[in-house]
Amino acid sequence: MAKNYNPNNLDQQQANIRKAKGNPNKNVHQKKNGSNYKGYAAAQKEAETAKMAAKHEKNKLPTWVTVTMTVIFVILVGILVLMNTAMKDNLIFGQISTILIGVSCGMLFSLRRYTKRTDSKFQDALYVVLAVMSVVLTFMGAYGLYQLLLK
Repeated sequence: MAKNYNPNNLDQQQANIRKAKGNPNKNVHQKKNGSNYKGYAAAQKEAETAKMAAKHEKNKLPTWVTVTMTVIFVILVGILVLMNTAMKDNLIFGQISTILIGVSCGMLFSLRRYTKRTDSKFQDALYVVLAVMSVVLTFMGAYGLYQLLLK
């Protein structure tokens, strides 16, 4: 308890009443006509709303990036279906598909810069794997195709 507190002291009671009421002159500019000031609480609420909207905003990519990724996906699915059905024993198609898969890895690696989020260590490792796979698969496919065409 506070030192020298006396509940019968009139000055102490009036001070407590003044503290409870607050300052009547505070934020008078908020009440003026035409003022767009909404106070601290409203500004804080707007800031929180904007922060939540930015947090939940979807990672919007440019249209051409979305189209490119869709084309890559369709090509890869088409290659995998053909490799396991009609072109199972065709050596030239096998080498061409290896080149296309390597080029697809390279395109995915180059499209990484269009994401807005910061990359984690796992994503950085994934990008390194994509780059290595791009170089290795493209080289293996090109060398294999070269060897097949020389025969």
